[in-house]
Amino acid sequence: MSRRTRPAINPNTSHSVITTKARVCGWAIEPGETSDDGTTELILTRDDWKIVVAFQGSTALAAALQYPGRSKPSELIGSEQLARFLRGNREQMGRFRIDQRVLVGVQAGTVKDIRPDDETKVRLIVRYDGGAMGDPFTTHVRAEGKAAV
Repeated sequence: MSRRTRPAINPNTSHSVITTKARVCGWAIEPGETSDDGTTELILTRDDWKIVVAFQGSTALAAALQYPGRSKPSELIGSEQLARFLRGNREQMGRFRIDQRVLVGVQAGTVKDIRPDDETKVRLIVRYDGGAMGDPFTTHVRAEGKAAV
């Protein structure tokens, strides 16, 4: 009896793996456009986040990331980064917006990016009023004008 080898599935690019991860992590899934060259889109939405994944057949090519408070995607991420955003902590990912004023300790600044570190931690990229940049966890940041808890 001969054994058939199973084809390797890349979890970063497989349509079925991405769809399963998205469902498990609370993302709404809807099909997007299909272009003339056979490229299809999958639109993932959770809270104010949107990710549009482009597929050629069943392999993801890239994903466009639409941040909360934005009307259109503003960044392309590679398929290797996609899982990090899909699994990112929902509460922490939704706490802040790009260009929002925040306080980190006693320093004030503006949110320039939101990056999930892993399933429990999310970092903000903050430009402080003095010009320096920082990357604090969202748990160490509060919106400017809100009292500390």
